[in-house]
Parts: sequence; C-alpha cells; structure tokens
Amino acid sequence: MTSARRRSAGAPALTGAHDVDTDALAAVLNDFAATVTGDFSVDDILSQLGSGVARVLDVDGAGVMTPRAGGGVLRVVFATPGPAEAVERLEESLGEGPCHDAYLSGEPVAVDDLTSTGRWPALERRAGAVGVRAVTAVPMRARGRLWGVLNLYRLDSGPLTAAEQAAATTLANLATSYLVVAADRDAARNAQDELAHRATHDPLTDLPTRWMFFEQVSHAIAGLARRPGHVGVLFLDLDALKEANDTFGHEAGDRLLTTVAERVRGAVRPTDVLARLGGDEFVVLLEDLTTPGAAGTVAQRILDSLRVPYRLAGRAVSTSVSIGIATTDDPAQTADALVSQADSAMYRAKDAGRGRYEVFDAVTHAAERARTTAQERLIADLTHALRAGELVLHYQPIVDLLAAPADRERGVYAVEALVRWRHPTRGVLPAGAFIDAAVGGGLINDLGAWVLAEACRQLTAWDDELGARAPQRVFVNVSTQELTDPRLPGRVADTVRAHGLDPRRLTLEITESGVISHPEVTVSALEQVRALGVQLAIDDFGTGYSSLGRLLEIPATTLKVDQSFTRGLSGNRDAAAVVSAVLLLGHNLRRTVVVEGVENAETLEALHELGCTHVQGYFVSMPQHPDELRVQLVDPPWLAATADPGY
Repeated sequence: MTSARRRSAGAPALTGAHDVDTDALAAVLNDFAATVTGDFSVDDILSQLGSGVARVLDVDGAGVMTPRAGGGVLRVVFATPGPAEAVERLEESLGEGPCHDAYLSGEPVAVDDLTSTGRWPALERRAGAVGVRAVTAVPMRARGRLWGVLNLYRLDSGPLTAAEQAAATTLANLATSYLVVAADRDAARNAQDELAHRATHDPLTDLPTRWMFFEQVSHAIAGLARRPGHVGVLFLDLDALKEANDTFGHEAGDRLLTTVAERVRGAVRPTDVLARLGGDEFVVLLEDLTTPGAAGTVAQRILDSLRVPYRLAGRAVSTSVSIGIATTDDPAQTADALVSQADSAMYRAKDAGRGRYEVFDAVTHAAERARTTAQERLIADLTHALRAGELVLHYQPIVDLLAAPADRERGVYAVEALVRWRHPTRGVLPAGAFIDAAVGGGLINDLGAWVLAEACRQLTAWDDELGARAPQRVFVNVSTQELTDPRLPGRVADTVRAHGLDPRRLTLEITESGVISHPEVTVSALEQVRALGVQLAIDDFGTGYSSLGRLLEIPATTLKVDQSFTRGLSGNRDAAAVVSAVLLLGHNLRRTVVVEGVENAETLEALHELGCTHVQGYFVSMPQHPDELRVQLVDPPWLAATADPGY
C-alpha cells in the first residue's frame, strides 16, 4: 500500500520511484525562514520539521523525537496522526527501535521492513499490527551533540530514494541549525534573566532587595487611589545575628538568616512581599489590609514562628526579632516615608525589650526626632569644642585622713580630673551633659585622649609651681569605649613620657560594668597599662556586676565606694555595713579604699568611726578650676574640715 503523492505539474522528480515535491520543499523552506523571524520555540521548529517532511516526501507519516532533560530517554515532540504516531509512541514507551539506534549511533538507520528484522521484537510485533513497514531515522547533529531524530514512515516496504534522503537530511539540518539559534537565544535570555534576578534579589535568601521592595511599596500605595484600604510595612531587625556570628561563625550566621527568612515567609500571607534590606534587616509589604490593626496580627504570627528553637551548629538556639509597624490609607504617602516610619517604630520595639512589635505613632516620633536633632546638634557643637579649646578640666581633691598633719600640708593625696565644657551659650556644662553625645558621635576616644594629656600636663605644672604642695597623683576617668580600644596602652605610655611624669602618679578610673562587658579585651589592656607602672581604680564600686572572682582579675590598686552608699550614712545601718565590708575587703586585699560623696560633717564622722582613710566630696572640696585650686593647695581649707583628735 502506498500513498502516491503527485508532484506539481511541470516539476521534475529528483530521482527514483518516489517523487520529491520541489515546490513543496521550497514552500517549507520559506515557512522555516518566516518562523525564525518571530519569537519561535524549539517545539515550533520540530513540529514544522515533521509536518514539512510529510508535505515534501512521498511518505505516510513523520515524527520527531528528542532526548528528555538529562539525556537518555527520548520523547515524542511531533508526530503525524495515524500509524506514524502509534509507532512513535511505541518507541517512546519501549525505549527501543530505529529512532533510538540512530540517536545512540549518530548515524541514519533505514529499515525496509520493520516486521522482519528481528532486532526489536516487541516493537516489530506491535508495529506490524498498525501496518507500518519501512522506517528511516535521520539523526539531527550540530555542535558535537545530537538534538533529536527525524523519523519517516511508509506503509509499504522499501527504502527512501537518494533524492528523498537528501531532502530529508536538508530539512533535518536546517531545523537543527534553527534549534542552535533558539538555544543560543534562550541561553542569552536566561543569562539576562539571571543578571536581572541577581540585581533585584538577595543572593543568600533569594528575597527581593531594597530597590525592588521600594518599587512594590510605591505601586501598592498608588493603588489606594483606585481601591481604598490600608497598606502596611513591617520592619524587622534580627536580635541575635551578631551573637550567632561571634559564637558559631559567619556560616552559622548565614544559616540563621535563611532560617528566619523561611519562617517569616511561612508566617505571612502568600500575597505579602518579604524582602531583605541587608545585614539583619527584613521588611514585609502588606497590601489590602481592612484595618491598620490587621498588621499587628501578621507581626504577632512572625514573632510566634521565631520563638520555636531551631538547630544551629548542633545546638538548640532561639532567636527573636524586633518589629516596627507603619500603615497608611493615603495614596499621596511615599514609600520612603512609610518604611522610615516602620524603621522608627522598630527601634522603639528594640529599646522596649526586643522580641516584640511597636506601631508607629506620629506624636511619639516627633518627640524622638526632636531629641535626635538636639543630640546631633550637641555632637556637632562638641566636635567644634574639641578643636576650639572650649573644654577645661576641674579637679576635686582626694584627702588622706591618716596622714600626719605635716604630711597633709605637703599636698593632697590625689585630685580627680573632671572635664567641663565652657559652652558659648549654655555656660559651663558638667560631663554628664555631653558624655553620651561624645559616645554616640564617636568622639569619646578623642575626648579621653585630651583629658589624659591635659591632666598630666597640669600635674607637672603644679609640680613646677608648688613643689611639695602639689597633688601627689591625678585620677583620670576612662570610658568603656576607650578600654576596648587597642591603642589605649600605647596612648597612656606616650602621654606620661611626653610630660615627663612618673607613671605611678597617674591613676586610671574604670567602672565595673565597663570591664565586665568585654572582659577578654579590657583585662588584657589593663594588664598592659599596669605594667607601665600606672595605677588603676575601680570607680563606683558596688554598683556594677562586681564579684570577688572578677575583682581578683582586675589589677586595681584602689576601690572607690559609690556615693549612693554614703548618703545618709550616719543613720543607715545597712549602708554602713556595706561601706564597712568594702573597707575590710580593701584592707585585706591591700587596696586603697576611697569613699566618695562626703557632703557633710555627719557623714565624715560616720566614716571616721568605720575606719575610713581616704575621702572625696563637697564637704572636703568642690571640683575647681586649676587656678582656684592652686590657692587652696597652698593653704588647704580641708585640714580643719577633716581634723579629728582621735585619728
């Protein structure tokens, strides 16, 4: 049985018993050319190849098979209806036949009678039932790989003629060349898509980044003009990323971030947009909120999802986030403003205890902004003050009560240097009015270096002016930030050397909490300072996180009892017991104990009875400018104030 196709009138056959319709061949070639000028797909080309071959050649059917993703198994991409499709499906399901052999060998396979070869028994038996006899499989090769196989079927036996084989090969090669073009085009598109994705998504969590998120927030707000409602933004700050990085390493910190991203994504609605702004900050866009309060429901779900512990470096770890919420129903609102409001509310949540959410409030924000603006202005003014010489040191004497009268007249035990700011409009400001600004503005190290140098300079100046009546030593306060600066020991060494000062006459005052917060850093720095000969004093002793074990680690020579224990000392048995215990502890550890806050004769008398040896306070002497204190160093008024025949 044959399906005798007629070639066009006047068009000669190329050769052989079966004709090649040259007009049809030309039309198919033109169709191919037209197809590839558009946005064609691989399946479009393969389908056109199969149908085109069926038009051009005197065959009863055609099909195209290509390897599945990963190679190996072939799949049917196109087949003409009827027996050809039936055999194609058989080859696909059985995994054998001329098509598979052509694919594996890379060479054409021609079978004159599929029912009698004996090479593929299962296929031959079932192919004979559908009436297919002759099969020719033409591999489609390009760039060193096989892209697929073109299969031609006849119901009668017999091979293709040379002309038919040439036409089939021509069409197969042409189709393959278009497949290469399509692959190159798709690869370029994929590369562009990948670059675009990388530009708009975080590489660690695959979440949208800042730019994309702000675009979506802007679009959501603009939609309020068409669809009234509320749009909300949640600003999330992870509370434990630094601790995870420090404890387990940055790889574990990255796993923490991806875990948080997965849990937050599971807690929000499918329509909500989760993005990562960078570091430990995430944001969520909430659209179509019926009420502003609905944002709080989403925030609470996020908090609950993160309270469940997870495994990190083999340990069960819990984390939390601080969440700020801002909502709007105003289509004129901007994305920047809404996100900024959520950010502000997040900081209030963090300050209130972390692991919670706060809703943006305009009145509260205005007050906080005013404080921030004032702080920024104070930092700017303080920066100028450091350069313009507006800072000055006042000094408060520390008196040794046990010194013999002659020795007490020779000079005070020590003076504490206290920084003051001669503000051009606010007058003289105490340290408490601007130290926080110095810390927040990153000026504390510069300020501390200036205080240290000025105190050493003044002590040597008093030596030159007063001789034996000059203070024996100077106490200088050192902040926590300075203690963690690795340059501190070198700065101290350079300063005492530059002023020709005996290091033993300098005492650095540190706080217990400052040492406890970074013990591995500060204890090492203090040991280096102590090795220079410089003395150390623990300030505000008894108010921090002190323990006897920690006290032994700190190479301090002096303990300063905080003035909170001396207020009302004469009538407070508990306070007296604490001071007495510290005095005994200092004596047994061979530390000098200085009691601060001596503001009246009753307190001084009570300290006399407890055996106190060193005092400091307004009753003894106010902090004074060095010029004023110089007069008192010559004629000490505290001799009468501290005189006690019983000593």
